[in-house]
Amino acid sequence: STQLANAYQELGKELCSEKLRVVGGYTLGRVIGEGTYGLVHLCTHRLTSTRCAIKKIPKALTSSLTREIHHHRRLHHPNICQLLEVLATESHIYLVTELCAGGELFDYLVERGRLPEHEARRIFGELGLAVGYMHSMGVVHRDLKLENVLLDGELKVKLGDLGFVREWESGRLLETFCGTTGYASPEMLTGKKYVGEEVDVWSMGIILYCLLCGGLPFDDDDEEVMKRMIIQGVYEEPEWLAEEPLSLIRSMLSLDPAKRPCVKEILAHP
Repeated sequence: STQLANAYQELGKELCSEKLRVVGGYTLGRVIGEGTYGLVHLCTHRLTSTRCAIKKIPKALTSSLTREIHHHRRLHHPNICQLLEVLATESHIYLVTELCAGGELFDYLVERGRLPEHEARRIFGELGLAVGYMHSMGVVHRDLKLENVLLDGELKVKLGDLGFVREWESGRLLETFCGTTGYASPEMLTGKKYVGEEVDVWSMGIILYCLLCGGLPFDDDDEEVMKRMIIQGVYEEPEWLAEEPLSLIRSMLSLDPAKRPCVKEILAHP
């Protein structure tokens, strides 16, 4: 059986190779992305052949990871990217997560220009379920954007990057600016204290607009101009956009945070 001989030969080569990159029970494969702290590799679990993603992070940066790992361990939802394992070597920490083979929603959208309403509705609904679950667990994401919404092989939403997640208590305000300008709410940009949930809802409004219109509602090459546009809250509403998605976007992009719907209300919207 030549096939078997070849398989043995390949394995032999792999075992003698200097480049054998094994971490815990995983073999590291090609680079599939770049996280905040370094490269993300495809990896394969050596016993089950399950394909996963693995992030390699220098030990010096661990303090900034503790929060992310803590939240990943607490949050279990079909639409949130699952952390499978945390491995440590002398110099690095490896985070193994489920593989989101569909990549970032950002790239998916760029390829398509914009999504038909039924598809945008499904994707947005799954994102809503993930964010609603987080809010029910007493945490806010604070960095919702197309790049942080991942898709699995069946194009199901897996919310990723929990680096800015914070606990919030009713009545206590947050004040750190975080995230990305194009998705940031006016109250965050003007440095006001904010509740947290409404900031996520604003970003969800931006995401829904992007999915249906193929671009950001507030967009300019100059960051300062973009900030002013957001604070004024003026954006273009395409004539062809149906009344129902339009009314939902309008309510989510309300300048007054108190007027924005909560995720429950968003999910109940027709």
